[in-house]
Amino acid sequence: MAKVITFASQKGGVGKTTSAVHLATAFALGGYKTLLVDLDPQGSVHHSLGTEKNSSLGIREVFCTPEISLQEIITTGKHQNLDLLLSNIQELLTEQTVNKIAQDYYHVSQWIEKNTSDLYEFIIMDAPASTSSLSINAMIAADFIIVPLECETLAIKSLKRFLQAFKVLQITIEPRLRLAGILLTMYDENIISHRQVCKQICKTLGESVFETVIPNCPHILEASNLGIDVIQRHLNSAGATGYIRLANELLDRFLLPKSEKTN
Repeated sequence: MAKVITFASQKGGVGKTTSAVHLATAFALGGYKTLLVDLDPQGSVHHSLGTEKNSSLGIREVFCTPEISLQEIITTGKHQNLDLLLSNIQELLTEQTVNKIAQDYYHVSQWIEKNTSDLYEFIIMDAPASTSSLSINAMIAADFIIVPLECETLAIKSLKRFLQAFKVLQITIEPRLRLAGILLTMYDENIISHRQVCKQICKTLGESVFETVIPNCPHILEASNLGIDVIQRHLNSAGATGYIRLANELLDRFLLPKSEKTN
């Protein structure tokens, strides 16, 4: 059974999509059969990977045509072991329809259980930057939830709001919701405020913060602009190394089975 990892945040621009794309890529390159799911109406995964859609089908069909088979709506990624379920809910009326169906917060969870079976070892989900019904669907479907946090003071306020909302969801909807950890992103050790935020978050949240910190690496932005992942573009860069370390930390922290390729 696949382990589902959702990247969630109330604040945009914190590296959520970038982190989802690169964790999925790191797992795929490590030998794990991986599905990357874009639940965000903005469809940023498609642009980040420069992927040509195999068809106009995608995540919309998970909600509007739930009987459709997984093979009909996935797109093959550029890496072996990586499949994509891309967003195609950009139109306003489509988004409104999907959001209405998503008020059943267990819709995605039940669809994954029914359709993915043992096809994948990891399913990585990029949720919208909100606590909308789509985001709640993505979190309820997850075994582990990762919250990216930009190393900026304003991001701390957003994190507090998210954690408060997360507790409400645990109490009122799904007590099994599990926060894997806070992932610090866009970190520049030469910026004093970044060091202060990093220190404050680690002191306050302790082991809830991943040891891996994603640096502010220009190669990540360059690769994204070219529609490619930084691991493929600049394997030895600090950005690529950071996401590979994150994959390994998840495997070790949660005692997840390692593929033969990583042994």
